[in-house]
Amino acid sequence: MKKGLDSSKSIYEINPHTMMILPKITDGELHSEILELNARYISKFTPFEIIKTSCKLYGASFIGRKDGTKHLIGVTHKPPLIIDPLTFTYAFPTASPQNPNCIWVFPQHIRDYDSFKINQTAIQFANLNTYEIDISLHSFNNQVARTSMLHMKYSQKVRAIEAEYPYINMFFPPATLAAEKQLIYQVDKKLHNEK
Repeated sequence: MKKGLDSSKSIYEINPHTMMILPKITDGELHSEILELNARYISKFTPFEIIKTSCKLYGASFIGRKDGTKHLIGVTHKPPLIIDPLTFTYAFPTASPQNPNCIWVFPQHIRDYDSFKINQTAIQFANLNTYEIDISLHSFNNQVARTSMLHMKYSQKVRAIEAEYPYINMFFPPATLAAEKQLIYQVDKKLHNEK
């Protein structure tokens, strides 16, 4: 869902600016409130629907991302996910993803966090906005640590592949490698006239 689009028809696309997706009850139905670094959206879709659809938009299913987490760090309960490996966009749930109270947090934007009340954590994001959410500091610490471990294990795999196969990305090289130097061709008029 981009700015200017009708949120009733478009599903929000998770991107590198996404900070948190919260459940929001509207007219008795579960919808979502999405916080970005410099924007806020309301979506008619549930947080879990947004997560599942965004996984597909980045080339995998939710189950595939969940299985990847299990393979890399052995976590199956409330697993953190790599939403987009290219931009290192990670998210973790505060409860079971099927739980209607589950909030999805994108830890790459967390500046600081601390205990707020019993079973609540206050999160300050990079834009200096602070939000209190229903999760104990202990559980929040655990989810941050799991996501950090997932990032480390995935990064190690990528580096190992790049070291073993240094030319693996030459079929789809980065744009900076694909660009050629501009060569200036000059026609020798003398040779041209002799023909």
